Amino acid sequence: MRVLFLLVFAAGAVLGIGYPWAALHLTGHELGTYRVYERATGYKPVEVALSASEAPLRVAVDLRIVGGTRQIDGHSILSLTVTGDGRSMLAVPLTFAEATLEDKSAETNERIYRDDAGLIPALQNGIYTFSVQPGEETGIYIQSVDIILRADAFAVYEVVRTGGFLLMAAGITGLIFAMIRHRRMRWRQSGAQLRELDEN
Repeated sequence: MRVLFLLVFAAGAVLGIGYPWAALHLTGHELGTYRVYERATGYKPVEVALSASEAPLRVAVDLRIVGGTRQIDGHSILSLTVTGDGRSMLAVPLTFAEATLEDKSAETNERIYRDDAGLIPALQNGIYTFSVQPGEETGIYIQSVDIILRADAFAVYEVVRTGGFLLMAAGITGLIFAMIRHRRMRWRQSGAQLRELDEN
């Protein structure tokens, strides 16, 4: 039974953690990395020429900070806006609550976190503007912000991700109960052996 619950947990980890990570880092091909914030120069929008064949387009944001830890209380650190073809294509707050740690330097105390800003399902041939502005959180020492674009990216379906977390929870719960049951059986066997010794 314990092996079964371990397999359930592993399957959940693949769906809940591995699948979103692969969609963000591995699917499609990277178009480029664009710096939208430097501490010395401030925030500046970037314009990127995109074509319809590059959709779906995944947008990720790398946040490089010095010292401290990332904010995880739900307050937005940054806000991202993507405009093109005369309309808004994407507008999201970025909390970095579920961001992945991409790099860490012990010498400079710098950390780089990558957050998934979202997927633009359809594009038109033309120029798109990507702009980042500071969010509600002001207590983080931001060094730089980069935008990473990946063409032909896969979408992350939240129902699959949620199902993965549920499987992980079920696997852990089942494993705990299986371990408790195994210990109870061992206690019962030990008690039976002691009673046999007393009788003899």
